[in-house]
Amino acid sequence: MTENQLKVKGDMGGLDVTKFKELLEFYEGSNPFIKDVLNNVKKFNMATAKQIAAVVKVAKQDADRAEKNKARLARALPIKEGNGEVIGQVVSIKSYESNWSAYTYKMLIEDFKGYRIFGTVPKFFLDEEVKVGDFVQFDAKLRQKELGFGFFSYPKRGVFVDGETAEIARQKAESNRPVVSEETKQAEKKAVVQRELMDFLSA
Repeated sequence: MTENQLKVKGDMGGLDVTKFKELLEFYEGSNPFIKDVLNNVKKFNMATAKQIAAVVKVAKQDADRAEKNKARLARALPIKEGNGEVIGQVVSIKSYESNWSAYTYKMLIEDFKGYRIFGTVPKFFLDEEVKVGDFVQFDAKLRQKELGFGFFSYPKRGVFVDGETAEIARQKAESNRPVVSEETKQAEKKAVVQRELMDFLSA
């Protein structure tokens, strides 16, 4: 689509139209919102100012999130499978409806050891109304799915951790990480690239 073909409805003041046209021409991501808007714009050769602003904003959020994820994976250690300690920050909490019309709550935790781990919210945290951003610590059975991500089950002995204690634990975990060889770094980079390729192919 050439520059002259794109018609814009609404106030263009402050819009990053150049970035939008770049996305319109070259976007290869998998965000369904962006893909839907861009497909409609290509079909009708027209976009509203709100569509342009929203697409550029969401694309930037996706790019920032991807960069943060790469940085996290670069410092991630393999999860030691079996019984172990989880200590980190709650990233997300979601509810899932069960077969008996009840709800199960799942939580994603970014462990201070560098990986993220997912599982059912323990009752002792539900009773205390755990929320995103809280620092938690408990023992559980751990299982790695891929570098930087795994699952926990059978949690016990859970406690909330205050900010100061959490920072001390984070620094201790980082100082205990072994020096990663160049060979391992290259293998980790390859794993990230392969994962991104699979995400693109499955989009």
